[in-house]
Amino acid sequence: MKRIIVEILALSLLLGCISEEKEEYTINITGLAEGELTLTELKTMPFEEFNAVLVKSTGTKIENSWKGVLLSDVLQKCNVTPDYITFIAIDGYMSTMELSDLGNAYLCYEMDEKEISIEEGGPIRLVITDQPGKLWLQFLKEIKLLGKENSVVIKGKTRVTLVLTAEDLDIFDQKSITTEYKGETKMFEGVPVTALLNRARYEEDAEKIKFTSADEYTVEFDFDEIFSNEDILITKEFRLIMPGYESKYWIKDLREIEVL
Repeated sequence: MKRIIVEILALSLLLGCISEEKEEYTINITGLAEGELTLTELKTMPFEEFNAVLVKSTGTKIENSWKGVLLSDVLQKCNVTPDYITFIAIDGYMSTMELSDLGNAYLCYEMDEKEISIEEGGPIRLVITDQPGKLWLQFLKEIKLLGKENSVVIKGKTRVTLVLTAEDLDIFDQKSITTEYKGETKMFEGVPVTALLNRARYEEDAEKIKFTSADEYTVEFDFDEIFSNEDILITKEFRLIMPGYESKYWIKDLREIEVL
């Protein structure tokens, strides 16, 4: 119900945007490349027409014909090859996938030989022919290009994969702690790991959690041990702060949190 209400609000906002901009609906491109892609520009690019079956979480299958542009062609214009891409809808709903899983992803602007209406999630929809329907994002408004070198990835036994840059960490409530590190008392500020795990929606059968640095140094803990301690933080410098633990567990250049 909450998702439906949010979509109604987004629809109202989107209608306002369309009425003001007419056909100049714009997708923002952020992250490793910065720019914009208007609906008009998208329509000038080489396109494909194809049939695809959307499979809902209930198992219901819906087949439609689509017209759109390969995501890889859009990325070629950006002149960048990201490791991950986050797709963001106008209501803030998002999904993140590895580039290797997006070979059959399209930015579509027609469905069943008609322009995609606002009510149908348009004017631009993400269609991924070999992925579940839950990843076919409606009301697409932003494409965020992310690399492993400037982000931390939360994945594994989670319902969504999170790829967060230092700027993304600002959306979370920050926490300050004072603790001893290498014989000195210091203050640290960051985001509790518990907040990130909650946002990634960890699976109930999670047993372990593994932290990996840029140089592939890893430490592993029981999941409950980490989740029960809200003083374990990640700073904007991607440093893992582990109060009460030996310094060997305080990872610098953290790049991956994997729930096992």
